[in-house]
Amino acid sequence: MAESIAASVIDKALEAVLRKVGEGRKLTTEDLVVLMLGLFQEIRKDITETNKRIDALYDLVGKNYEALNRRIEETNKRIDAINDSLSKRIDELVKDMNEMRESINKRIDETNKRIDSLYDLLGKIYEILIKQATTTQKQ
Repeated sequence: MAESIAASVIDKALEAVLRKVGEGRKLTTEDLVVLMLGLFQEIRKDITETNKRIDALYDLVGKNYEALNRRIEETNKRIDAINDSLSKRIDELVKDMNEMRESINKRIDETNKRIDSLYDLLGKIYEILIKQATTTQKQ
């Protein structure tokens, strides 16, 4: 309130001094002080306006920073979801591969048993053939 009253008084005094300048009259020391006060008042207004613009820019930067942080958080959540999904898929794939390996191992074991049986059978047949050959030779 006091500032607005002082500003009003300075404005009125400044108008009077500017009329003197316009009329080409000589200025007194008091007139020069009024001009300086008017100049300081204008500088103060400019500083106030500049501060308002700085504050507005600061708010805008703050909002942009918050929006960027939200987007980064959303991106991180999406990355985490993709990572979880891929981890589950990999786990399922490993499980499937283990089951397939076990199945193949069982089939190999079964095939090995059949080969062993055939080998034993061939061995027995060979022994019989040898016995027959020796018996035939003895006769």
